Amino acid sequence: MLAGYMTHLLVAGIAVVPAGNDHGDGVGVSRNYFDYLISARDKPSRTPAVPTKAKPKVTCSYQRWWYANGLQKVGQGSADPNRTLSSEPVKDGAWYLLKCSNGSQKLVWLDNQHTKAAAEQLAQQAYKRIPITLPRVLTAPPRGRDALVGLPHWFYLAKGQWAPKAKRLSTGSVWAEATAKPQRMTVDTGEGHSLTCNGPGTAYDPARSAGQQSSTCSYQYQQPAQARQVTVSVTWGGTWHGSGGAGGTLPPITRSVTFPVRVVEAQALVTEG
Repeated sequence: MLAGYMTHLLVAGIAVVPAGNDHGDGVGVSRNYFDYLISARDKPSRTPAVPTKAKPKVTCSYQRWWYANGLQKVGQGSADPNRTLSSEPVKDGAWYLLKCSNGSQKLVWLDNQHTKAAAEQLAQQAYKRIPITLPRVLTAPPRGRDALVGLPHWFYLAKGQWAPKAKRLSTGSVWAEATAKPQRMTVDTGEGHSLTCNGPGTAYDPARSAGQQSSTCSYQYQQPAQARQVTVSVTWGGTWHGSGGAGGTLPPITRSVTFPVRVVEAQALVTEG
């Protein structure tokens, strides 16, 4: 085998007509008017790939060790584990014991701003875990029955749908609680109009006459239609609070459901005397 890139010139001359082989072995042959020019190059050796094992995921948690007034510059030697903890952070921050799943641990100083940032991250995770389902929408007349032109068509949520939900997470002594509250219900009527209701609507009571009750979220259809596509959306607002007195707002969440409503003309009742 020829090492490196070697060129053997048997007879000096200018190569003008290439005549390389097609075997992919790295050898090339050129022909000139007088003789042959032969060149060769070592093919790079292919080392079989060795599968690598995935590194185990390491998780860590913070456990509050003790609070201190500006003593973070003193060092870990001053972090006395026997010192009595106060109920709230004072001034600058606290020492924390950082413990990880791989067995490592060390004392670290976190000022109050870092604690609030950690709490906010926990709040965002908690907010995502709140089970906010699609709204269960009821109507009067009931869904599956015709709406009547010129008469109020009621929209309202099933019982228990309009209630706040919360989720709390913690790691060590850092904690946060996120809360989602329904704020408004929006109805796209399918007729080019929409209405916004600041509540779940009023449930229709079939035991009472229509004249004895009224809706807080209704619409009067103007034209008959075989199937109006109605979309009802409920928007939730989010807030959170956590370690160190931290807190704030979270992005709104909207859940929607769409269903058809058939609209017909109201038929006059004629009675013969």
